[in-house]
Amino acid sequence: MTIKAGAEAERAQHEQAVWQILRRKQGYVTHRLYQQCDDPLQRLVYSEWESAKAVDGARQHLQSTPLLRRGRATLVAAPQRLVVDLVGPITSTKGLDLAPTAVALSAIGRFSGVPEDWRQREELLTKQLAAQAGYITAVLFRGFADPLLVGSLSHWEDAATCEPVRAMIAGATTDVPVAAALEYVCYRALRD
Repeated sequence: MTIKAGAEAERAQHEQAVWQILRRKQGYVTHRLYQQCDDPLQRLVYSEWESAKAVDGARQHLQSTPLLRRGRATLVAAPQRLVVDLVGPITSTKGLDLAPTAVALSAIGRFSGVPEDWRQREELLTKQLAAQAGYITAVLFRGFADPLLVGSLSHWEDAATCEPVRAMIAGATTDVPVAAALEYVCYRALRD
């Protein structure tokens, strides 16, 4: 999502209030807020829920509240929402304590067709990520309603350790039949 210039403090207040409510909803696991490294007005909200039904119920609960309407008024446009299924060996970031210098690298793309060996590719990518200097953890995902949507959210000690990984991932995925190039975005974790 993109925050309107000058609305950062107001947006932070709304996010804090919203997550105070959502933390108490049935099915909530954890959440994290990120700010894009290259553009501080670009944000990523990552949340984990026990099921798609739980996240939809929480979203519906907030739809009718003035709090959500005021929060959306701080955005340039409606946020893009992806509901994904965590498919790798790590299925949660709950309890992950990130240092202030830590960054997250988001990689999202869409297959043009499902390769038969996608599970093997996923395992290989997981091993390649874990072998890199500065690696903390990564969750891999596929689209819940769109199984051709794939990606990862990996965490790194700092921006310097994250940069070489972009090239490594790009090299590892060049032979994957994706409909469009994978998009790699670096984020800093915001304190909640």
